[in-house]
Amino acid sequence: MKQPVSVDNAEVFISYSSHDRERVIRIAGQLEEAGVKLWLDRNKIAGGLNYGPEIVRGIKNCKVLMLMTTDASMRSRNVKQEIQLAWKYQRPYLPILLDPINLPEQIEYWLEGWQWIEVIDRAAEQWLPQVLQSLELAGVDCRTRVDLADTKTAAQPQPLAHGIEGLRSIARFTDRIWPVPAGAASRGAARPILRDLGAPQEEAQHGFRPGDRVCLAIESEREGDLLLLNEGTSGQIYCLCPSWFAPDTRFKAGRSYLPRPGSTYQSFVVTGNPGREHLLAVLTDHPLGLDWMPRDPRIPARVLSHTDIDELLARLHGLEANQWMALSTYFDVM
Repeated sequence: MKQPVSVDNAEVFISYSSHDRERVIRIAGQLEEAGVKLWLDRNKIAGGLNYGPEIVRGIKNCKVLMLMTTDASMRSRNVKQEIQLAWKYQRPYLPILLDPINLPEQIEYWLEGWQWIEVIDRAAEQWLPQVLQSLELAGVDCRTRVDLADTKTAAQPQPLAHGIEGLRSIARFTDRIWPVPAGAASRGAARPILRDLGAPQEEAQHGFRPGDRVCLAIESEREGDLLLLNEGTSGQIYCLCPSWFAPDTRFKAGRSYLPRPGSTYQSFVVTGNPGREHLLAVLTDHPLGLDWMPRDPRIPARVLSHTDIDELLARLHGLEANQWMALSTYFDVM
């Protein structure tokens, strides 16, 4: 007999406005059919009257706060409180865009850097696989693709969008890749012990000035081949791994640093105009076979073209979902 999902055993907490109740309950039903253990207050009352210990407990115990994003939810006092509670308990956000909106500044602060998935007027077979993949990457138990094929909400894998936007759209924001000042990096062998997910990195720094020297810390729970891209403030996309910063793409589980020990370069130098630099990491079980290593050591990293990115997306589309993952993070040039 199927056990009912309570606020204490739900892995996904759904935050929404009562104004959107009908749409949210319909989406929640589709997720439940796909095996997601979720909880939402089905009798939500506006104005904070239904806020209480049960809500706090649900957010504290969940693995992901799924935010149903509309103009109404962004004005909701309850939703704002739930967003702040998820921040307090270091729970990741998964914003689901139900309507085109402009984020209020106070909400934008909390949600900056997190992956968004558009539902709006898309069919379930378009958005459901994206949501399930994001939940699985966050540690939420979902049914396998085989099980999904037996349900009415079955969704076949969709081709990935073109360009860097296509890769960014499927990448999950991570705190397991972060920049550190070059002098703060202990660039020895990979460390076997990982932090708890969401625990602060004392050495992390997300703002640098031109001329600063930095290293990148990377933590992974699994061994695999790393492809690391940097989208600079100039708009150019560099392949940092493989490169002369990191000729060896095979990474063990645990913590490692880039540049890798023994590489030609000992650190990265921050250049370019002020703005935000994005890092995109793709970890695969086996090498993708992309020949992106520069021939000349004086050219430390290859500048990628749109054709290169589309070739990468095509190869990822040919892999099973459990054979790779895409992660993203950022830092600011001040």
